[in-house]
Amino acid sequence: MLWTGDLRELEPSFGMPVSYRLRMESADGPCSIPIAVGDTLVFRATGALRCVACGRSVKKLYQNGYCFPCVQTLAECDLCIVKPHQCHFHLGTCRDEAFAAAHCMVPHYVYIAWSSGFKVGITRKGRHLKRWMDQGAIEAAVIAEVPDRKTAGDLEVHISQWMADKTHWRKMLADEAGPDRPLVEVAREVQASVAQPYHPYLVADVRPERLAYPRQPGFNVMLTSLVLASDEAVGGVIRGIKGQYLLFDDGVLNVKRWAGHEVVVEHRSASCSAEVGAN
Repeated sequence: MLWTGDLRELEPSFGMPVSYRLRMESADGPCSIPIAVGDTLVFRATGALRCVACGRSVKKLYQNGYCFPCVQTLAECDLCIVKPHQCHFHLGTCRDEAFAAAHCMVPHYVYIAWSSGFKVGITRKGRHLKRWMDQGAIEAAVIAEVPDRKTAGDLEVHISQWMADKTHWRKMLADEAGPDRPLVEVAREVQASVAQPYHPYLVADVRPERLAYPRQPGFNVMLTSLVLASDEAVGGVIRGIKGQYLLFDDGVLNVKRWAGHEVVVEHRSASCSAEVGAN
């Protein structure tokens, strides 16, 4: 089938392994395409760019799909989104208090995950599985529950003094083995190391969650980042999916990186092709 629309992201659903849909915004509204390993998926960029927030056509996009005015004005594009410890709500300078009430002034988790190695991270309570799937975590566990995003950011910065807080995408995509130590053991060590003011937020029952991602057996990923350009097609048979990355024979495509780019997508399901071949 052919689909035309603006890219959004890969939408994961928890399972063993994780399953995925490709989200796009078409002229008829949102569409969500089920995709799987073995499917053929080919992208052809048209060159058109539209802001994922306001929808206006632009010549350049920022921060995974926003136009420059939206980057300058929207709360979800403020610096404190990527650096939550720099939240300035208490100073009365928040860009959108309603957004803050819904997304920031609510309980958050601080967690330990293995993606490209052990790392610390934060997420809103209730969104932890999606967060871990988006990061390509193989295993993760909540270590603390705090009342708001800023406190979560403060604790994350505190822990990042001795543990990574970023995911290295190449290591994440290459790794299929998982942690070299029991994650629960590492999580307990981190909890024992945090400063006393954070102790009331630590969870007593650390429960690691395992995650698995679809990949063809024996496939060795080529760690070349694919680029959507209007003069060439990108894609082919899907060999694996992890985080926001589609794994093809000639490289990997970070779908969310190209949010707001209009594409024509050709999708052929492996299951449908098999049925046709059988007939």
